[in-house]
Amino acid sequence: MYQEELVIHTKLTPPPPRCYTLHRPRLTALLLKTLDHRLTVIHAGTGYGKSTALASLATQDVPLCWYSIAEEDADPFVFLLHLIHACRSVLPDMPDAPLVMLERHSERLALSTMSADERGPAVWNGIVDALVNSLSDALDRPTLLILDDYHLVSEAPLITKIVDRLIGYAPAELHIVLAGRHPPSLPGLIAWRARGELLKIDHKDMAFTPDEVSALFNEQYGHQLTPDEVQLLVEKTEGWAIALQLIWQGLRSGVITDVFTSFASSARFSFVDITGDRHSLDDLFAYLAQEVLDRQPLDIQSFMLSTSVLHRMSPAACDALRQTSDSRTLLDYLHDRDLFLVALGKGQSRYQRLFHDFLQSQVPSDQASDLHHRAADYYRSVGDDEKAIYHLLAAAAHGAAAALLDEMGERMVRGGRLETLARWIGQLPPAVLEQHPALLARLGDVARLRSHFEEALGWYAQAEAHYRAKGDRMGASRALQGQALVYLDTVRPARAESLLAEALRLSDGSQDRQNRAHLLELLAENQLNLGHPGDAEQLRAEARQWREDDPEESQLNVRVLLRTGQLNRARATLENQVEAEQSADDAPALGRAHQSHREAQLLLSLIYAFLGEADAAFHAAQAGIAIGQRIDSPLVTAIGYMRLGHAWLIRPEPDAHLRAIECFKQAINLGDVVAVRRTQVEAQWGLCRAYGFHGDLIKAEEATATGIRIGRRAGDPWAVATVELALGASYVLAGRYSEAVEILTRVSVAFRDCSDSHGRAAARLWLGLAYLRLDQNERLAKVTDELLELTETHGYDHLFTQHAILGPPDNRMLVPLLLKARHRRVRPSAATRLLDRMGLPDVEFHPGYRLRVQTLGPFRVWRGAEEIDEREWRRSKALQLFQLLLTRRGRMLQREEIADILWPDLATDAIQRNFKVALNALNKALEPDRSPGAESAYVARHGATYGLRTSADLWLDADEFQRLIDAGDRCQNDLDACADAYQRALNLYAGEYLQDALYQDWTSEERERLLALYLRTAEKLVAVRVNRGRYDEAISLCRRILARDDCWERAYRLMMAAYARQGNRARALRVYQICEEALRRELDVEPGPITRRLYEQISGDAPARDWVV
Repeated sequence: MYQEELVIHTKLTPPPPRCYTLHRPRLTALLLKTLDHRLTVIHAGTGYGKSTALASLATQDVPLCWYSIAEEDADPFVFLLHLIHACRSVLPDMPDAPLVMLERHSERLALSTMSADERGPAVWNGIVDALVNSLSDALDRPTLLILDDYHLVSEAPLITKIVDRLIGYAPAELHIVLAGRHPPSLPGLIAWRARGELLKIDHKDMAFTPDEVSALFNEQYGHQLTPDEVQLLVEKTEGWAIALQLIWQGLRSGVITDVFTSFASSARFSFVDITGDRHSLDDLFAYLAQEVLDRQPLDIQSFMLSTSVLHRMSPAACDALRQTSDSRTLLDYLHDRDLFLVALGKGQSRYQRLFHDFLQSQVPSDQASDLHHRAADYYRSVGDDEKAIYHLLAAAAHGAAAALLDEMGERMVRGGRLETLARWIGQLPPAVLEQHPALLARLGDVARLRSHFEEALGWYAQAEAHYRAKGDRMGASRALQGQALVYLDTVRPARAESLLAEALRLSDGSQDRQNRAHLLELLAENQLNLGHPGDAEQLRAEARQWREDDPEESQLNVRVLLRTGQLNRARATLENQVEAEQSADDAPALGRAHQSHREAQLLLSLIYAFLGEADAAFHAAQAGIAIGQRIDSPLVTAIGYMRLGHAWLIRPEPDAHLRAIECFKQAINLGDVVAVRRTQVEAQWGLCRAYGFHGDLIKAEEATATGIRIGRRAGDPWAVATVELALGASYVLAGRYSEAVEILTRVSVAFRDCSDSHGRAAARLWLGLAYLRLDQNERLAKVTDELLELTETHGYDHLFTQHAILGPPDNRMLVPLLLKARHRRVRPSAATRLLDRMGLPDVEFHPGYRLRVQTLGPFRVWRGAEEIDEREWRRSKALQLFQLLLTRRGRMLQREEIADILWPDLATDAIQRNFKVALNALNKALEPDRSPGAESAYVARHGATYGLRTSADLWLDADEFQRLIDAGDRCQNDLDACADAYQRALNLYAGEYLQDALYQDWTSEERERLLALYLRTAEKLVAVRVNRGRYDEAISLCRRILARDDCWERAYRLMMAAYARQGNRARALRVYQICEEALRRELDVEPGPITRRLYEQISGDAPARDWVV
């Protein structure tokens, strides 16, 4: 499995019971209560027997996922890797998704030189969620997950968030235990305690009682104690397990003759009063430990002191350290005599921590240094460089440590361990770092990726100076590249230019073709930032000549493609790169492909926004923000928020533009943090669109002015044109057509000068809408011809078919333009093709918006984004006429049939008059700007029959409701897609069909049909939710079903199953009683046989797999 060499399997095995371990039924019974709680917290000092007690649960027929945590596990990557393997040790068939996601994430880290501990919480959420889902699929019985020694990572903020999320979303069958010296601080503790889901066990619970002390000495140690001696031991040791063990060692070795004389012999141990002085207990331990050590044979004393420098001991490591071959025998001796050695499995052991600290304190510093040197040599010989580094640093062998770090640096970066690398480098003296400038450059990488740009420049400058002093031209070139990357990241092209030129000069004559190609690509990127795509492409072509392989197009090229309108090619390039990274077996070579705002997800998000793919843009932006948080980079995070703002602008939610404004402001604030105002141009573009498209032209103009000022100062004409395009479009929407034409004409020229055909097409589109409103048909024909030519040549259909970021808020605004083009023979085949792609192949009349109708729940109608006000209907019968036509959609109704329904009591003359008035009011409400005498785009008339046009551009929630359910029914083999379709359908059901017309007979048939469809679909979705272990959602949905039909028996069964699988059988049985009462009250019947059988199975503890619901 992935990164198997990083998994220390002995961490995943409970410590085996020692020969003198006492079975403690009281404590075991307490610990088994963990199965009744979501979370158990055990906190007690060292030596209280927490690990031993928890490990004993393995004998209780309870599946046990075990993870013994070490200090190095504060790295989220290492923590999650071991956590996942801990679960897989008990659940080998658990899905691989969490490990696969962790692997993909590590590969991205390798590309972007990101640290495994520099990541924000968001990026880990997906991996934790995947683990939760995998556990939900795999678990079929209550299981314990024990995180032992959790205090070693409890101060790491990211670990805290990971564990808190895991506990909060864990399936009901998983019960989590956190054991450590101190109680953890988790955000969810208060809520879990309030809900009765938290069990706390402290040192008082762990302490030996008088009966247990008596049993320990009498039964396990074979030393009979009198009741008075037991009482004295409990009083003096407070039931502290390790102190009891030391006293037994003293009694066995003769250090202590009897309990009374040992405690009475020194006033030093008349120490425990009602305050329970902890320091006095520590003094007791130190005294007894020294006495026990002194009574051991000299070879055992020597062995224990020598091996105290090791965290984990194996016979081979001990032999190398001591330069002997008898370590296995001596380790067996310590195990046999229970001398504070903990077996870890697979031939490894460690000292009990308190005793380990004591042993280390007894070793002279010069001897310890020699032992650490030997340990480092051994671990280097077996290829464990990380342990070697620890011992070299402990020995203050800084030169050797630096040399090894030089070798390890790239490998650690590939594995996402840059933070650990930086921590080790930080332990080296300045004089040593001067001799290893590569390590200074590594510190520059860390600072740059955290957006600490000035700090990064300082490290790179130091590295450059020391490289030059050593005469290392290539090293100095790489340090200059680092400095240039800072200016590229912050888009300061003038500063980057001279650094890159000098780096390229220093690389002359080098055999490193890849490095020279990389420098040329950076120069090309800088030219692109200066608004010179042609020069950038020439430099990129030169870079290709230097490359020894034929790689995929770089992200620099993607940016060139993006700014020259080649969107589909840019998208394909990036998606292929991402797919290749995710499927690669080995971590790719280090590069800059995924750094800063050139990160693939951020570029993809912008491309998706240009193409009008809102969901894809949204998810890619969220991934980009996670990258910024992960590397602690305000700059990357700021760009992520800008891309998220664009995604919000093309989403359908009513308040989406307000969400977008929040994102753009957040991006601006983050840009101010790192003093990079250049990045604000994009945010100002987004603000202009957000404000301008919703009528706030003053704020739109302010944003435009700011964006133009910053863009011109940075020398970026493309960015300036993009900002101005948003303002010109806002003027079109506001009816300020002449001003719009002036701006958009200028913008079109600017995009032409930047070689951006896409920007130019967007500018022509908005010019066309302005000319259409101004009724300037000749100019309209010209710009429409250019627009359709660009669309056909470059594949810009999305400007018409999608809600694209450069297009109108409602692409139906473009239909009259296309109809006019078709009518006037301006590229009629292109216009017809686009109308067909918009789903309007047969449309002849169109008002420039789609009509959206809500019939489920309150009746509402929108013309595009504008809701029709109740007063606009003018006549109640106009509204009823529309509702009747909707209900009988697909049919043409005779005028007499309509009259019989709406005016059953009126005379013929009055009916004709009222019908005409109602029809006119209806047409006026639906199409207020329709020319007198023009055909209606929605209501068709054929003689004396009336109905909705079959070609009408109308969206009806009832039809969409049916369509989504049919889609869910067709994908039963893909439960996730099925559930998504069902959920979206149910979300549309805001109430009964035409609930304002409940007493109109002509509505009842359709109302009953849709209600029955809703109930059946909700039942199907509940079954999927229960199958997926999403019990709370299933229960909530059952309640919604029963609120509409409290005799829907299967909803009761599904609710019973959900509660029971949550471990709440009492609640499940209560649901049965409610079902029984409802059926008897409403139908005078008993629950059916399937329901009764389920009740019996739950009440009889039948396994969940046997339940039939």
